[in-house]
Amino acid sequence: MKKIALGLLLSFLLLICLLSYNRVMAVSSAPNFIIIYVDDLGWADTSVAMMAGEAGSKSDFYQTPNLEKLAARGMVFSNAYSPAPTCTPSRKSIQFGKTPGRLKYSFVHDVLAIKRGLSWHEQTSMADVLKQSGHNYKTAHFGKGMAAKEYMKQIGYDITDEFDIGPNGNFHGEYVDIKSRAPLPADDPKRLRSLAERSLNFVKEYAGKQPFFLMVSHYAVHVPHAASPELIEKYRNLPRGQYCHDDDYLPEDQISAGRKNSHWRLQYAAMIDEIDMGMGALMDTLQTKGELDNTYIIYTSDNGGGLNPNGSLRGSKATLFEGGIRVPMVVAGPGVKAGVQCDVPVAQWDFMPTFHDLCGSKELLPADLDGGSLREVLENGNRAKVERPVEAMVFHYPCYFAPPLSVIRLGDYKYMKHLLTGDTKLFNLSTDYTELEDLSGTMPELELTLDKALLDYLTSIDAEDIQDVYQARLEQLDEFEAQAKAVHARTLSRLDPVTDALAITRADKRLAADVQRFANNRIEVERNRNSDHWSGGLNR
Repeated sequence: MKKIALGLLLSFLLLICLLSYNRVMAVSSAPNFIIIYVDDLGWADTSVAMMAGEAGSKSDFYQTPNLEKLAARGMVFSNAYSPAPTCTPSRKSIQFGKTPGRLKYSFVHDVLAIKRGLSWHEQTSMADVLKQSGHNYKTAHFGKGMAAKEYMKQIGYDITDEFDIGPNGNFHGEYVDIKSRAPLPADDPKRLRSLAERSLNFVKEYAGKQPFFLMVSHYAVHVPHAASPELIEKYRNLPRGQYCHDDDYLPEDQISAGRKNSHWRLQYAAMIDEIDMGMGALMDTLQTKGELDNTYIIYTSDNGGGLNPNGSLRGSKATLFEGGIRVPMVVAGPGVKAGVQCDVPVAQWDFMPTFHDLCGSKELLPADLDGGSLREVLENGNRAKVERPVEAMVFHYPCYFAPPLSVIRLGDYKYMKHLLTGDTKLFNLSTDYTELEDLSGTMPELELTLDKALLDYLTSIDAEDIQDVYQARLEQLDEFEAQAKAVHARTLSRLDPVTDALAITRADKRLAADVQRFANNRIEVERNRNSDHWSGGLNR
């Protein structure tokens, strides 16, 4: 009996060891994820061609040698899209796997969303999906967040830099913190150095010990530009690129106050370079830790570049032409085909279901996602396709300060509709990604199909209506003016008409300036409300 009992005990202990071993193996084999998310980086703003044979899909001046290494190990996407042509909606959409239209936050300072007081911590994020997978993921987010008063730790990130600088939201990396408006130290322009240090320390801490997800969310290359002096000088001494001009090369001591930013291209190049250096340091550390081959690294941008044109693409940030939403994207990691270009259209709302698939999670995803897993595409390139709950990619942009448009891309065709005039444009992006040949009126059946698909999607998500947006903006301006007048009244109530005459005069001037500004804002809304512009005057 003792032998039987001992045998049973040993069998039980062996079973426990095997279960523990399997759990450890499952955790240790789970892949890591890193997203390098650049702000306002255009399709052609790196030294990696996003489209083979297209000179206008890369820069002949900016240098990104570590991105070149990543591309050699992985896949370059020629048809990668940001969720929106501006940052805030993109930075929400990428987290939750849904279009900005479905999230009802469609543009920067979305007045309807602000009015409704939407709660983001109730949404399931990329970080949540990984943490729910059973693989004990550690999650971190450093840098620019989603909006001014939102904490990334509320949507599943264990480690953030919000403890030091507060909810940094959608600001642009020029202050120590938003409240004080104290400038950053000179040796940390756009937080490039501190972001690199925090990210590197995180990888050193967890690589090889615990599966992790790191999102490095840059403030660069958004204006105002700022960069390390030594890198500015590096680019001042390089051969000029196609778009470089004489003023870009003025020495610092020859730049007058009126031409303060005349060497902006050198600053721009230096920021791109320093972002690349930070990613290179992460890759080197992963290699040292033996985790490089077990880590998916995604490099991309939150919207199209702020310049027009973006290489060979039409338009720029804040427009729904390709220059506003087509972005650079390079991915490397376990099972990703190496050194190839993928032409399958992908969007950043695909990232959440992709992570869910790649980490092997058995938990159910939210039922109302727009994205689909990119796994088959990463492994098979152009031979694969993305299976999404919604086949088409829809970009809804009912914006009060830019041309309000809705766009649908289905297969090779892109259909654009002006939300005020109802005018349309149609492009075959497989042959005309520069959008020079408008096919509207030549393929009526296709246009009807795309128009119906667009309307059906917008109806299904109860998308924001542009007229509601204009009305909400006017009401907001009324509220702002009422608040300004209330502050002015409280100020006067504390002042003596005789001894505080100068302070009263200053308060009156402030109020008059505020009232005039709000009046100008209302004029701008009404002007936009009656405009037929397609790209804010950037048509070509």
